[in-house]
Amino acid sequence: MARTLQTSLRTLDERSLLSGVYAARLAVAYALAVAATVVRTTTVTEPSSTPLVLLIVGVPTAFTLVSWIYGRNHAIGSRFLGAQVIHDLLLTTSAVLLTGGVGSEFALFYILLVAAAGLLLGFRGAMVTAITVVIVYLTTAYWQIAPQLVAGSGTITLPNISGHVTTILWSLALSVIVFLVVGVASGIVGRRMLAQRERLVELERQLARSPFDIENLLNTIESGVLSINDQEEIDFINSTARTQLGISGVPPGGTVPERTENPGLATLYRLLLDTLRSEREVEYTELDFTDEEGDSRAVGVTTTVLYDPRGGRRGAAAIVKDVENVKRLEELARQADRLRALNELSAGLAHELQNPLAAIRSAVELLGAGTSGDARDESRLISLTIRETDRLTALIDDFKEFSGVRIRKLERVDVVAVVEDAIEVDRMAAGEGGPRTVFVRPGTPHRIDGDHNLIKQVCLNLLSNARAAVDGVAGPEIEVRVGGDAMLRELKGAGPFVALEVRDNGPGIEPEVRDRVFDPFFTTRQTGFGMGLAIVHRIVELHGGMVWADSEPGRGSRFRVALPRSS
Repeated sequence: MARTLQTSLRTLDERSLLSGVYAARLAVAYALAVAATVVRTTTVTEPSSTPLVLLIVGVPTAFTLVSWIYGRNHAIGSRFLGAQVIHDLLLTTSAVLLTGGVGSEFALFYILLVAAAGLLLGFRGAMVTAITVVIVYLTTAYWQIAPQLVAGSGTITLPNISGHVTTILWSLALSVIVFLVVGVASGIVGRRMLAQRERLVELERQLARSPFDIENLLNTIESGVLSINDQEEIDFINSTARTQLGISGVPPGGTVPERTENPGLATLYRLLLDTLRSEREVEYTELDFTDEEGDSRAVGVTTTVLYDPRGGRRGAAAIVKDVENVKRLEELARQADRLRALNELSAGLAHELQNPLAAIRSAVELLGAGTSGDARDESRLISLTIRETDRLTALIDDFKEFSGVRIRKLERVDVVAVVEDAIEVDRMAAGEGGPRTVFVRPGTPHRIDGDHNLIKQVCLNLLSNARAAVDGVAGPEIEVRVGGDAMLRELKGAGPFVALEVRDNGPGIEPEVRDRVFDPFFTTRQTGFGMGLAIVHRIVELHGGMVWADSEPGRGSRFRVALPRSS
């Protein structure tokens, strides 16, 4: 911040403005020297041109040199700046007189003079300079024009300008207005620049008096900070980083860590070195460090390139954060999630087992007591027992399938081909009276790394769920799409993904139910155990993907799967 302030102050400093003034002054002097030897008017006596050229060039050059030396060694005040303006006023007036008077091209330098006075001396200096220029300019004009006006001529002829009296007078008036307007404008700008410079100087003084110490501040933060300079030497390590790395102080002379015995410091240095040389910053990576007690700890590292105020590369820095405690908390959270999921799963399984077991128990008790009546009642009770036993078997099979889901064969899978295969299998299972499934086939393959059979199971379960949703709906429709990230706008930047979408025009899902559709044993239907979508969620999770449902009551449902695209 201090460097930025210093840069801003240099931009507003009088010395920077004076450099431009000196350059313009010398340009006028050398141009005038040429003009004095080529286009001098008859108002000037005709001595040898050499002394005149030496005078025109020598005086401004000497004055500029003295001013430059004085400005480098002394404070610049208003008197010094005023002397510069007076000198340049005399120089410009001499140039005007030597090259034709009010019609001279050098008269344009009066505008630059007034503007420079505003920037150097503020509003008051600009107005005094502008009024002085107007007086000098009009005096020169009167000196040139008065003899012709006394002669009663209707036209005025000057070395570089001629025309009717009215035209010449209007031209002079316009020049005077321009001088005054430039004086007002430059004065306002100069006053604002002076005020801004004063505020910045005061702010710099306050910062200089402030006990702000960046090193002390970095030593108080919980993250480790380490930096290297553009000479590839370590120039700073805060106290937290020293604790994390198990070292004390900065290596003497910025020693290259490969020559040290600390493997953590060497690893971090190589990471910083790569960041500095390639200017590719590391957003996040994890490394294992050994602390002072010899225990290995995981740390997260982020690197950045450091630039100076001019945009030049001056080093690289790393921010090191201890993530060991975070990892422990995450592991505890995962354990809690697993226990909660196990509890919910156990409760759901117990609930599903309770009803068929109760029915079987009642039937067996009636059969055992011999109070069932005739043979038809006994046959009904036996049939109930067999049916509920089959229901228990199906429930256990679904649970085994859910708990036993794992990737058995990892291979390159074309999701488009898998979907086509699943649609054909589902069509055969639904029979002739089933709803028609429309597959919007993409023009190119979309491949993932996964288990072909499991991905097919995902498609079949989603199709079965959609078929059950449109059962009884007039004009049932099921649509399947496969695509890329364009189908997953809500996941923009997180991919690349392969998207699978199954849409139906069924009754939709109530909002309070939508968040539970992937829970094991949760279902809103009379048949089934609610394991189909739970198995889908499990398979997608194993493949590192995501699945979710979008639905509104009365407007159908849309289930979408995002699977990491094969590299």
